[in-house]
Amino acid sequence: MSQLDTPAAGTRAIVLGGGGVAGIAWELGVLSALEDAGVDLGAADLVVGTSAGSVVGTFVRHGGIAEAFAQQTAPVPTTYEEPVRIDAERGQQEIGQALAGATSEQDARARLGHLAQQVTTGQTDDERVATFTEMLPSTAWPERPLALTAIDATDGTFRVLTSADGVPLARAVAASCSVPVVWSPVTIEGRPYIDGGMRSATNVDVAAGHERVLVIACGPEAPSPLGPWLDQSVEALRAGGSSVEVVVADSASQQAFGTNSLALSTQRPSAEAGRAQATPIADRIASFWA
Repeated sequence: MSQLDTPAAGTRAIVLGGGGVAGIAWELGVLSALEDAGVDLGAADLVVGTSAGSVVGTFVRHGGIAEAFAQQTAPVPTTYEEPVRIDAERGQQEIGQALAGATSEQDARARLGHLAQQVTTGQTDDERVATFTEMLPSTAWPERPLALTAIDATDGTFRVLTSADGVPLARAVAASCSVPVVWSPVTIEGRPYIDGGMRSATNVDVAAGHERVLVIACGPEAPSPLGPWLDQSVEALRAGGSSVEVVVADSASQQAFGTNSLALSTQRPSAEAGRAQATPIADRIASFWA
């Protein structure tokens, strides 16, 4: 999809960004408050999910927000395996070294993909796919459009996966959530894929062509060598005629995420923070959406 697409009258899209386990919980908190305020999330003509947003987007499409939110505040048993904590400073150095000398955004993503392929510890991609299979409300692609983002770890190509691609839903979600350096890539059609957030944490531009776009972002995005960032994409959509409403995690929500957004202990506080943040703005979002 192009940022130059002319918005089709009456069309609406929801964009859900990445943010780890905490981000899933926070987004579910936000969306549960919006639903309670009368926002018909299921009416979206397109739902775009990146990383954590790919999980939440599946719940949106299968109508399971309330139940999923409840599970964040009263967690159920899961085969999810928290990754071994990596040295954050060392990780940043490795990423910085990998990106040094990149000649384009795609080349930068390919370099991250190469780094991700060096990871050989932790759960296999099949094990992570199994975890998402048990987590998702359905293993079937929804009838209404759902677009999940991922990056080809070999050449850095940005890919938007939909039901038309024939990739099993749980595998598409697992690929979109495969954070480089933390996990090894997920194989799709014989090729390794990593987290779609390695282009942008939100990939807002995928929603181009829709008249109204609601963006739920787990944090602000700084200018990046990997692809278009949040503010840049929002500005482009608005310049093209779209109305865009953005909800970014506030300081209280960021605090709830803690220092490790991949930890299961972040679920309850993040879900509650999301609901608390969205409740006072829910009526405004409902008016925008309607």
